Amino acid sequence: MKNSIFVNQTGYLVKEQKLAFIDSKNNDASEFSLCTKDGKAVYTAKFKDAVTDKVSGQSIRAADFSDFKTKGKYYIQAGSEKSFSFEIGERIYDEFFKKILQYFTYSRCGEEVKAGAWSHPACHTTEAEIYGSDKKKTVIGGWHDAGDYGRYVVAGTKAVMDLLLAYDSTKDTFKDFDILSEVRFELEWLLQMQREDGAVYHKISCYNFCRFILPNEEKDAIVLSPVSTAATADFAGCLSFAVRFFKDTDKAFADKLLDAALKAQKYLDKNSDEYYTNPPEITTGGYGDHDVKDERYFALCGLYSATKDKKYLKAAVKLRKKKLYESYFWGCVTSYGTEILLNYSDLKGEDKLKKELEKAVITRAQALYELSQESSYRTAMKKVHWGSNGYVCDEAHILLLAYNITKEKKFYNAALSQVDYVLGCNPLNVCYVTGLGSEPIKKPHHRPSGAVKKVMPGMLAGGPSEGLQDEVAKEKLKGKSPLLCYIDHECSFSTNEVAIYWNSALVCAMAKLGLV
Repeated sequence: MKNSIFVNQTGYLVKEQKLAFIDSKNNDASEFSLCTKDGKAVYTAKFKDAVTDKVSGQSIRAADFSDFKTKGKYYIQAGSEKSFSFEIGERIYDEFFKKILQYFTYSRCGEEVKAGAWSHPACHTTEAEIYGSDKKKTVIGGWHDAGDYGRYVVAGTKAVMDLLLAYDSTKDTFKDFDILSEVRFELEWLLQMQREDGAVYHKISCYNFCRFILPNEEKDAIVLSPVSTAATADFAGCLSFAVRFFKDTDKAFADKLLDAALKAQKYLDKNSDEYYTNPPEITTGGYGDHDVKDERYFALCGLYSATKDKKYLKAAVKLRKKKLYESYFWGCVTSYGTEILLNYSDLKGEDKLKKELEKAVITRAQALYELSQESSYRTAMKKVHWGSNGYVCDEAHILLLAYNITKEKKFYNAALSQVDYVLGCNPLNVCYVTGLGSEPIKKPHHRPSGAVKKVMPGMLAGGPSEGLQDEVAKEKLKGKSPLLCYIDHECSFSTNEVAIYWNSALVCAMAKLGLV
């Protein structure tokens, strides 16, 4: 029988909330003990009342040991059963944080990558065909998006935003990885994705997905897909926000970013929405989005923050009247714009707007908080979508934005529970990050790992998906409750693929929680 005590397999901060969970069906103990590695019980308490929800399909009781504040390594004992060991301390996540950031460096395209077993010479350096024309363009660099080798603007800009916001939370405490240098690598690629008229190509990839080979072994023709409003607006919002992080150290680069963002906005102002759908010849990831009000809003917020020109704020406020949904998901980026306005913009004299923005965030966070309190593992999920682990981390981000506004600890604790879930407090008792924790996933849908038969560490898997969108999931997971719709299998791309914007969401949540 698999262990029925679920803990954060890395550990817990001394002064913060500490929750573990137990499956009542497999263990009916009424109390639990916190034990040292030599078996000495140092803390004992009763389990909380059981909670059952449809997403887990289990009767789960929480073990709360938040008031235990002694550093050390421990495990939880309930009846005859022991949990995985974990640490209670300060700065216990530094190595973990470095590994999940290192994934971005290891995912670089267009240059030699020195990454142990996953090292490779420069890849994808040939000219790209511009779809629908006889022209070509050289576009080098960027991060490989996920388990495949495509590079996608909407995904890349979300990842950059998460990393910049994480950097702004950790720059004085975490110095083991140069986040700004890594972000700049992606920004340099994004600049190449812009057309002369300001529009931005939606993505660059081969026409079809390749086999499980190293990136330098993919030799098929590369194609630039058509431009889209989503890509152009995300580009404008992301690059204009990035300006503040480089203007004091490299003004020329910062000016280049702002010029490109302004050029993209001019294109957006002159053109109606252009929605992206894969042309029939291209079968790589689509990232299609047919509601781009949120992307346009994000762009305007970024440009107002960078330029202080009120025309951008006025246009952003006008878009807000269309009832934008607060979210950090790649397909709905409203909250990046809202966070920029609240935390990085001059809203002097805009008290009404500021209150409206804060109310929108708090309302959304309150709904997430209430959902988490009704959930067996304190997750804020009703539906378990493809990439659910990324959603969980994005929802932690919203909760933390509300915490920043209100200073209400309930929002912080709810966000912390989302990270606990990803790192072991889940019904499968796994750490969804490769190479980390006591029971990490071992067979991610990730081409470099599959090619060399060795798993790259520090990658967050997409996690359970109740839609069963691949053949392995359909065969192996039919009839399971939503949070159990996950399989650690290389070919289950709908549950076990990795992605830069899931890793970045985890990086951002951890940084804003102060875990590093």
